[in-house]
Amino acid sequence: MLFRKEITMKILLVFALCVPVFCSSASVPACVCDRRDCEEVGASECPGLGILVWDPCGCCLECARTEGEPCGGELGFSGTCEPGLSCQQPGPSPSEGVCRLLPSDDNERLNNNFL
Repeated sequence: MLFRKEITMKILLVFALCVPVFCSSASVPACVCDRRDCEEVGASECPGLGILVWDPCGCCLECARTEGEPCGGELGFSGTCEPGLSCQQPGPSPSEGVCRLLPSDDNERLNNNFL
């Protein structure tokens, strides 16, 4: 009986350790960069200020998010806000947030991240 209980406990321990690993790795997008797969986008096609930013993988250019659009998220895959906006996340990082206006004195230091 003791042997059976030890095996059951070991199985439960392995299960408890493995499930979070599989669940978290399945939900995080992977960075596999092939520039041929990038959608060509020009600044004139972008809403708001027409700002292009690199995607979280540093592979493709994409439009910066404008006020009210989703941003942040796991590894930043929900997008980057354009200058003058900040990604306001409701929970702890890396939760998905929404781009909101920044106080004007914070705008200058953010402008170096954009093309």
